[in-house]
Amino acid sequence: MKYLPFERIIYKTNLSEQEVIKRLSDFVEPKKFSLGRTSTKEYEGFVNNNRFEISRIINYRNSFLPQIIGTIQKNNDRTQIEITMKLHVLVLVFLIVWCGFTLFFLVGVCFAEKKISTVVFMPILMLLFAYGLTMLGFKTESKKSKEFLKKSFEAEMIIK
Repeated sequence: MKYLPFERIIYKTNLSEQEVIKRLSDFVEPKKFSLGRTSTKEYEGFVNNNRFEISRIINYRNSFLPQIIGTIQKNNDRTQIEITMKLHVLVLVFLIVWCGFTLFFLVGVCFAEKKISTVVFMPILMLLFAYGLTMLGFKTESKKSKEFLKKSFEAEMIIK
């Protein structure tokens, strides 16, 4: 999944399940829908028993911010935290619709133009721009979250 805005990560730690949940609760606050808010915590979302859904709190706009969904479970003598990072559903739907229209336009231009011209490159550039912007926004934020969670859980990280 290196070339998609989607990641699966497993953290293995010597901390107990309760300690992992406590540490999560220490840096996650409930989601608030207000403008110009200040926060003392790094993430927002919820932690419920052995499951959580969080996203990083940032002071700027990034529609491609990873949504982090995780489960905590005991695995032999260690605790295992399985995490999935993905785009918000509405952002994914918008990208699919936008790229679909662009592809439709590209096919139309290819049939209208019997030869390759500069007009054909415009939708291709639009698709490449959308892909690059999505990956840049997602991967930079996912990298920050992966390192923060690794350090917070004192864990080894396994990328699937």
